[in-house]
Amino acid sequence: MNRILFLKERSAAVQFLFLIGMIILFTILFGLLGLLIGKLWLHTDMETLSSYLNDPHDAKARSFLYFYQFFNQLGVFFIPSLFFLWLATYRPGVYLGTNKIPKAISLFLAFLMIYTILPFVNYLTEINRSFVFPHGLHSLEEWLKQSEQHADKLTKVFLSVSTPAGLILNLFIVALIPALGEELLFRGLMQRILVRWTRNTHVGVVVAAILFSALHMQFYGFLPRFALGLLLGYLFVYTGNLWVPIFAHFVNNASSVIIFYLHYNGFIKVKMEDFGATPNGYYIVGSMLITLWLFSILYQKEGVALRNSKI
Repeated sequence: MNRILFLKERSAAVQFLFLIGMIILFTILFGLLGLLIGKLWLHTDMETLSSYLNDPHDAKARSFLYFYQFFNQLGVFFIPSLFFLWLATYRPGVYLGTNKIPKAISLFLAFLMIYTILPFVNYLTEINRSFVFPHGLHSLEEWLKQSEQHADKLTKVFLSVSTPAGLILNLFIVALIPALGEELLFRGLMQRILVRWTRNTHVGVVVAAILFSALHMQFYGFLPRFALGLLLGYLFVYTGNLWVPIFAHFVNNASSVIIFYLHYNGFIKVKMEDFGATPNGYYIVGSMLITLWLFSILYQKEGVALRNSKI
């Protein structure tokens, strides 16, 4: 007996609102469940667990932080997406474009784009960081800066490892899992729904990129993450294959993890945040132009995916 596809014939607006509701529900549920598991696992109280998340100062706190990060990503990205697919289609591989092996040339071009776009993305980072709020919103600005500093601190706790085993674990938790989960949710589902809702591929890609950046809850990283969202969105549009933006997303995250590891352990001098950065305006403009040129090659290799897009 086939299951009932409750969402299959629903409007894009209903599908979108349902998906957002599932994200909120499972984020709260898995957040609380993760704390409960931590309480039973480590035989400690909730206050101590909260301190582990805010200031992971020892090995036990670090272990819980790894677990909670992984478990939380299941609740935010994977479970809502899989539940949606269960109610929307009998063939999720066809729906997502994951039933096909991506072309080698598409993966290669996506790989190059992650690096050619770096000077432009780092320039957007500097613009974002230099944003000054009006005087009346000074308290909001301070709160956002403190939140950003706390997020940076936790990121460095994750990445500060000195063994190959630690590097592999970080590549799994910080690079692979977010690449799979975020692309499944934002490109595979949200972007597809938004394109159908707005009846405009470009509007769908832009709105999905805005949501992708906004839901990371880091104001001072909004612009570079938005640019990355656009790149990933158009990779999905041009190829019709979710594996391509997943691969590009993984390359982006894994590069940061590896660069931090090499710098932290004294193998290279360049810092993670400085990798690909330049004050040279010609390089910044060239970065954008080369990336667009690579997109034009991708479009030619993948044929008429954009004109016939049903994503």
